[in-house]
Amino acid sequence: MKITSINRKESDEYNLELNTEPKLAQIVFDHFQRQASCDPRLKNLAFSKLEDSGLILHTGALIDSVHPEGLASLIEDLLTEAESVVARDSAASRHEANSPENRKNAIIEAAAKKLGIPIK
Repeated sequence: MKITSINRKESDEYNLELNTEPKLAQIVFDHFQRQASCDPRLKNLAFSKLEDSGLILHTGALIDSVHPEGLASLIEDLLTEAESVVARDSAASRHEANSPENRKNAIIEAAAKKLGIPIK
């Protein structure tokens, strides 16, 4: 995931709204939030997300206490990792949900083949 810009209209001296590509989904933010809370490099920063917003970085005066070099890259890496976790979980859920359907279809197709009749 890439941070593309700061939303000037929604940002102030205490909060920076970061626009991302692709747009930040709530489920991806939730995973990101868990990862960021465990990263000592981000200990002085807080993040949030409102509906239809980008990633909100709550800085207050704390931005000066963080080494800003590489900060955007670190946030992007964590967002990308969160995106991957969500994609993996989603794929696993889809596979799990389709598994009984796949088994049913295989049984029906095998029966049709043995009986020599079509499936409709």
